[in-house]
Amino acid sequence: MTFPVRPRTRWTVGLGSALAVGAAAGLLALGWNDSGNDRPAPITPSNIAGRPTVCLTGETTEADGRTDTNTIWTSLQEASRQSQLNVQRLFVPASTADQALPYLAGLAAQHCALIVAVGPTFAQALDTAAKANPHSAFLAVATDGQPAPAGVGAITGSDTDKAAEVRRRALALPSPGH
Repeated sequence: MTFPVRPRTRWTVGLGSALAVGAAAGLLALGWNDSGNDRPAPITPSNIAGRPTVCLTGETTEADGRTDTNTIWTSLQEASRQSQLNVQRLFVPASTADQALPYLAGLAAQHCALIVAVGPTFAQALDTAAKANPHSAFLAVATDGQPAPAGVGAITGSDTDKAAEVRRRALALPSPGH
């Protein structure tokens, strides 16, 4: 069975179809680039303030169970208010050193000049992170009896002693580019 179609309708449908096919072909031709040069540039974090950054990190559960974590964070915030220092903290669920390592690498990629790790999970990953990121300094906040990671500084003592040492090291950082 055929349907009667007026010539004007046939012409309109034909022209519309031709334009649609042409537009699709044009978009494909414009969007097709086999060279790979049109990829966006990788994002490079920058510190436009020109201040050194200190990053406090650790495993969430371990950090929550310690009394020194808040003391150290408060000390870093006070140091930030009194000097040209940026501070940030990142506590994440990581049950092994292999899970902690990408977070440490991420903080180093964000140009943290000093990365302070709380707890044994992150402390176990510090040596590997320090070797891979020589432009950042790493510091383990350890408890008495916790082994210090190889090749990385560790601090022990009372909560106040730990906070004072982290603060001292933070304030001794040179400005980026110096």
